[in-house]
Amino acid sequence: MKSLSILALLTVLLFSLVVGSVRSAPPPPEISAPILKEEDGVDTSEIELVSLAAEDVPSVTAPAATSLNPGHARIAETEPNNTIAEANLLPSTNIAVLGNVYPNEDADFFAFTAAAGDRVYAAVSTSFSSSAPTDSYLSLVDAGGLVLENDNDDGSFGGTSSSIAGTFIPTSGTYYLKVNHNSPTSQLRPYVLYLRVQSDMLISEIEPNNEITRATALSANGWAAGTVSAVGDTDFFSLSLSAGDTVYLSVDLDPERDDITWNGRVGLGLFNNYVLVVNDTSVVSPNSEAFFLTVKESGTYYVFVDEATGQAGSTYHFSVSVFPSETSVGTCTTYTNSTPLAIPDAGLAISSITIPDGSGLVGDLNISLNITHTNMPDLDLVLQAPSGNQVGLFTDVGSSSQPDLDLTLNDEAGIPIGSFIVVHGMEMQPELNYRLSWFDGQNASGTWSLNLADDSGSTPSVGTLKSWSLTVCQPPPRPACSNGSTQVVVYSTDFEANDSGFIHGGAGDEWEYGTPAFDPIASCASGTKCWKTDLDANYNVSSSQDLVSPPISLEGISGPVYLSWAQKYQMESATFDHAFVEIFEYGGSVSGQRLWEWMDATMTITFGATPTTQGESAGWGVQTHNINSYLGKSFQVRFHVDSDTTVNHGGLAIDDLVVTACQPPLFLPIIFK
Repeated sequence: MKSLSILALLTVLLFSLVVGSVRSAPPPPEISAPILKEEDGVDTSEIELVSLAAEDVPSVTAPAATSLNPGHARIAETEPNNTIAEANLLPSTNIAVLGNVYPNEDADFFAFTAAAGDRVYAAVSTSFSSSAPTDSYLSLVDAGGLVLENDNDDGSFGGTSSSIAGTFIPTSGTYYLKVNHNSPTSQLRPYVLYLRVQSDMLISEIEPNNEITRATALSANGWAAGTVSAVGDTDFFSLSLSAGDTVYLSVDLDPERDDITWNGRVGLGLFNNYVLVVNDTSVVSPNSEAFFLTVKESGTYYVFVDEATGQAGSTYHFSVSVFPSETSVGTCTTYTNSTPLAIPDAGLAISSITIPDGSGLVGDLNISLNITHTNMPDLDLVLQAPSGNQVGLFTDVGSSSQPDLDLTLNDEAGIPIGSFIVVHGMEMQPELNYRLSWFDGQNASGTWSLNLADDSGSTPSVGTLKSWSLTVCQPPPRPACSNGSTQVVVYSTDFEANDSGFIHGGAGDEWEYGTPAFDPIASCASGTKCWKTDLDANYNVSSSQDLVSPPISLEGISGPVYLSWAQKYQMESATFDHAFVEIFEYGGSVSGQRLWEWMDATMTITFGATPTTQGESAGWGVQTHNINSYLGKSFQVRFHVDSDTTVNHGGLAIDDLVVTACQPPLFLPIIFK
């Protein structure tokens, strides 16, 4: 069965704010949990809504919040890293790493140094993985391969993701984190690995801290200890965050490693006056919890720890890491439409933003939304680019108890929308099957459309799009030529005159040269001629087909050398069908440097009150890659698509291939000057 689902093993706590003197305050009303069914892909056994009564305490002033030391900017894994000997060396021990367990049986190793007595906190988030099941396995091993600790299912974001916390480092040296899927026949595309090695001062909670006005201020290293001292005890810790910060909370529920653990919960607040909480319910030692979230606004936030079933006398250590918003190298501009638009019951509303000509290419795109709706799960949202290609944002998220949606969708955020019923005050990824990166490389100029559909008329509901905005960051500029050299075009083709000598073949080969005429790929990037896997239909099933360029020489020139091309594609999930672009040395092995690879979910979306399945697409987008390693050689480019026995889509189309480099100046002997 080719369907994907997300396990929501998450909890929401309604927290009653205490800002002044409260005497015999009544508890807030109970909130009914949303109806969740097994066919919705949700494990209802671990969904809770708990209301907390206000404490009867004297009026106090909330403590000053601490700004934590920032973690290292997120990096991407580099393959091959399948063994300890090939491990990626991490530049920091407070870091997040984006990786893929791909293909099947892949394992990723990451190396770091730690001193005797340090404690290691690490977790894997798989909730944005387009492949199912999202069952990661995480191991901490020493240089000899001895496993110090491992975990299969202590994580919550991804349901069966992994978390370890507080592992003791016995001797100084190099250690390794290994990430793999629990099944050798499955993948994780992508996952994020979080690491924090703690060695500084561990502070203790200051009781009473069972409400936000008495929260214990965290120290700059974000490492603290506490105890659930009595049945019903809740502990709060305060910290200061900036807009766009991503928080990683890791709680060790058996810091003594005496096999006495407990069912602890951890969360962060406040979001629309809620504390968002996770709990995987495990009580097997060594037990831990991991939490990730990106905040939309700057301010004071509160870490929450408690015990779900009322056990007392339970100890814990927890670590908090903060990763600042990832800053684009290119220029970023925000375009806003603040005109309110009604969303009719079982109807469609369309709002637009026009980006002026000359705005360049999309290097990164985020979308901010402010919506009210009487039944938020009725909403389906799709963003359409000026070129016409559509990408889903989310379908049926939130709750009827949460009528306000105010958030930013960002591929680089901590978790996807739908992880919590609260959709207010966060930056979140789109729903796990969709990617804003499908807009990368496109021309930003033109009219962008936001399509909002109320997909149900069974329970009358209406809403309003209050405002929305697009933040478009341009790609970083290419480095200039140096030492007096000038940039030259080494090779260029737009395929208008002819097929440029490209050749194709393979099983079920359908690469064709001409004008595409089959949605969602029914044009070329420029002009009327390009290459596509079947101009007037989907690619074949059971295929393995290649399009290969003629040899391109890089002799007699200097770097930097860049290869760019325009592409548009619509593919089935990479669990089943594959596409990639790579270059290889002419006359050498046909397996070379992989420049781009399809990793995502099937590019379709079911949308609207009369459900229709629409094809999504990416492009036309320009891909640009540095290929300096081929200086002085001749190379070829291979565009590849392969497919399984069922389900096929629009495929891959290619246009406008260009190679640029630098030409050294011509130095003449003095006699000729």
